[in-house]
Order: sequence, then C-alpha cells, then structure tokens
Amino acid sequence: MRRLAKVGRLAVIAAAAFALSMPTTSAIADETLPPAPSDPVVVEPDPAIPEGDEGNDPAADKSAQRKVRIAVETAHAFGSPESNDRIGFETSLYQGKWFMPAKEGIRKCLSKLESHHHYKAGAGGYYKGAYQFSKPLAQGVTWTMQREVKKEMGSAAVDLVQKLRKTPMNQWNRYWQDRAFWTVWRKGNGKHHWNAGRGRCF
Repeated sequence: MRRLAKVGRLAVIAAAAFALSMPTTSAIADETLPPAPSDPVVVEPDPAIPEGDEGNDPAADKSAQRKVRIAVETAHAFGSPESNDRIGFETSLYQGKWFMPAKEGIRKCLSKLESHHHYKAGAGGYYKGAYQFSKPLAQGVTWTMQREVKKEMGSAAVDLVQKLRKTPMNQWNRYWQDRAFWTVWRKGNGKHHWNAGRGRCF
C-alpha cells in the first residue's frame, strides 16, 4: 500500500513538472508579437523622393529592366518562334546598347530596299540577309558582337556567335541579323555601308 501511494505521488509530481515545462498560449503570442509602442512612431518623408514616388528606386528599376531584356534576347538568340520567323518586317528583336528606337524607320526602309524584308535573301549571291551584308562584313561583326554577348549571355552564346562566323548570314535568325545591323549602324557612324539608302532612307 505504501508502495502504491509513493508511485501515485511520483506520478503527480511528474505531471506537474511536465505542465510547467510547456509554454502557454499567451507566452507564444507574446513571443510572436512585439509589444505595442507607448507612443506612435512618426516616419518623416525623404525630401529627396518626390511625393508619390516613395519606395521607387530608378537604378533598381533600370537594372531589373536590363535583366528582363537580356533574358528575352537570350531566348531569341538561341531560337525563339519570333527569331525563327525570317519573312517580313517586325520591331527589332535586339534592343541593346546600339539599338536606336527613333531610327527604326531607317532600318525598315533599308530592309525593304535591300531585301524586301527577306532575312533568307541572297542564296548564291555575294550579299546576304535582310540587310545584304558581304561575307567579310558579316564575319567582322561577329567579332564586334562577341565581347558584349559574352558579358550579357555567357559562354554558350559566345559559342553560338563563333558558329555564326562560319555560317552564311541569310541562315542567321532574325535576332542575330537585327543585332548585326544595329552593331554596324553604330549610332549612324556605319551608315556608309548602305550607300543605296542615301537620299532614300537617310
């Protein structure tokens, strides 16, 4: 009987110790929620940020837009449905540092003049592609593009550029021909490569 009483007392003590070791509901809530401040916190507006633009970071936005552009162009570089469509005029698939939106009309005019917007043009001829590049000019522009391509798209894209160097330009997809055009156009400094467009397109 004494033994049973002793076991009963031990059971009660163990149960009490277990209950004390467990956190109560209020304790968990107190740990989760910070105490309310005694006085409201007033956040002063930053005078350098115009009203309505709070939280906006132009530099961050520009960086994000660049990343999106490169991701889209990488897909075009390796063969998207848009870049594999090589007939007709479309907005330039390349929109990197040499791209000039205000000069898209000149590109359209030259593309029509040179090939009627036919990116496959020039089979068997000396000049090839939508913009009628000679073989030396097509090979040369791959070297010019290569450094920027490596920086933006990595080594796999550089391998692709090296393959383009050995491929007739009328077999390049739309993206690469558009990129080659803007790289050679070079803000207007390369317009002499399209003398036929002088007085007609520019």
